[in-house]
Amino acid sequence: MQIHRPSPRAPADVRVLDARTLGRPVHLLHRFVGPLREDLAEVFRTGLNRRYRASFELNDVTIGRLDMVPPRCRWLQYSDATGRIGFAIERQVLLCVLDYRYGARDGSGASTQGAAPVPETATEERLAGMLGRQFVSALAERIEWLPETGSAETCVHEFTEGAGSPPAAGTWCVRAQVAEPTRGVEGCLWFVLDDAWMQRLLSRLSPLRPATGRAPAAPLATRLSLTLVGRLLEKEVPLGVLLDARVGDVIPVSMGVTDVLVDDARLFTARVAEHKGKLCLTAFEDVE
Repeated sequence: MQIHRPSPRAPADVRVLDARTLGRPVHLLHRFVGPLREDLAEVFRTGLNRRYRASFELNDVTIGRLDMVPPRCRWLQYSDATGRIGFAIERQVLLCVLDYRYGARDGSGASTQGAAPVPETATEERLAGMLGRQFVSALAERIEWLPETGSAETCVHEFTEGAGSPPAAGTWCVRAQVAEPTRGVEGCLWFVLDDAWMQRLLSRLSPLRPATGRAPAAPLATRLSLTLVGRLLEKEVPLGVLLDARVGDVIPVSMGVTDVLVDDARLFTARVAEHKGKLCLTAFEDVE
């Protein structure tokens, strides 16, 4: 009788755990790359394909630690209050975009891959910076607004652009594969997240945990609700003028200091101001 024993798993099938990711929700990163792919594809659709009748396609988008530095890339760095995001677009993709914006260098519109290297121009540098700002902004907005968690408020990131340097192996990197089948061009977009931006992404991916135990009572000043009544204006009108008033007549008034009452007790005075089409009370003062 033969006993069939399971063959040992090949080393390639064994997943090696990175001790640096233990306790962090890296297994949820797939929830981020799917919506990000749609955002980046939308930038291509609205900014390039629709405007220049191009046919750029966004294929796989992956995120992970960088094994090797991508060759032949010019790196840019975008910084804001949160941290830094590195960006690079492979040159064959950038030159293809350049051809669509300003017309192909050769009349045929064929791919520039395999041709002799073309010297980098100032126009090419400006185009790389403009595309980088668009794609990095889309990445930052997606981190702030993940579909599972949403966002309490819209965060606007004002990035400062500068020259970047190739990232070191082991840094977190987003890789987006791009193709333009009409001209036979293929390449990648690269985004490198520093520790601050990666921590922000992972914290947005972390599921909300239910509170355990009873939360401490809030201070009385935050739990006690009072109704404020603003007496906007008072105007004395002679009885004869009031009796002669008709529909459509205008009684001129002017906004001055307003009384603020709580249960008919006059506690404050305030001024009336307009903010985004609404009347608001401001400049509160105690009534002596």
